[in-house]
Amino acid sequence: MATAWARTGALPAGIVAGGLFGAALGGVGGRIVMRLIFLIDSSTDGAKTDFGTVGEITVGGSFTLLVLSTVTGVIGGVVYVLIRRWLPWSGVARGAFFGLFMMFGPGVIFVGEVDLQIFEPALPIFALFVVLIVLYGVGVALVVERLHASQAVRPGPRMERAAVAAQLLAAAAICFMAVAVTHNVYAKAGSCLTADGNGGCGAHPTDR
Repeated sequence: MATAWARTGALPAGIVAGGLFGAALGGVGGRIVMRLIFLIDSSTDGAKTDFGTVGEITVGGSFTLLVLSTVTGVIGGVVYVLIRRWLPWSGVARGAFFGLFMMFGPGVIFVGEVDLQIFEPALPIFALFVVLIVLYGVGVALVVERLHASQAVRPGPRMERAAVAAQLLAAAAICFMAVAVTHNVYAKAGSCLTADGNGGCGAHPTDR
């Protein structure tokens, strides 16, 4: 049993760290951010979002958000373990890079696009979610490295150049996606009044 566990390497650390910070930042932190959004834009009171009704905090909605955030967090923790050897820097900087990669690499995770169309001002609200995911990346990186530090590897010259090229390409892709997604959020701000519960917009301002 011990041998089999040892063969899993850093995977358990990634699962634990991902689930922990997914629940804390996506579940609890997400609820706090949603409450702040309501205080910033109280005109949306009663609007339906993918995670509940604006202005209402229910046990069912909070539990669903917590479960989804934990599961997504676990997936992110596993992804970190799989790609960490290719991530640049170390510590907080590596975690922040990973958080931005998760935000603008696979796509806007944790955040429903329709929900971002309901609230204004869109960019400051969007920034709150970006901060949550960057903090998630930092937390996962620090905990995983604490529980199961990666072994120092000295790649050959070719491999080192390839790794640097891949990192630069990833950084450029993140910057491109960050600009594209931010512009999309800004352009679509206020274009939806309420979500339909299936990831789409249930009512547009022009429907009035």
